[in-house]
Amino acid sequence: MWYYASQGKSAACKEVRENVDEKNRTIVYGILEGEISNYYKTWKSTLNVTPNGEGSLAKWTIEYEKQNDHVPEPLNYCDFYAIWSKDVDAYLLNAK
Repeated sequence: MWYYASQGKSAACKEVRENVDEKNRTIVYGILEGEISNYYKTWKSTLNVTPNGEGSLAKWTIEYEKQNDHVPEPLNYCDFYAIWSKDVDAYLLNAK
């Protein structure tokens, strides 16, 4: 379960780790329930981490199906993943 702010209000989401591929440094998450389910029929986010010099590059990919044509593109959630990645990066740099 994770909690976040979306469009100025708090929201929650329950996710499941669908796949972990250590060799390719990839984790796939699926959404079980939460605010995202109100807008998207399906939601799968994939994190791929690639070594890059002394650090790594994190790439998020989102696959989704909208509930209807009036649902906006999930740009707010993209912002969440970017902020989350920066927070993890800062934590890892301080842990060294």
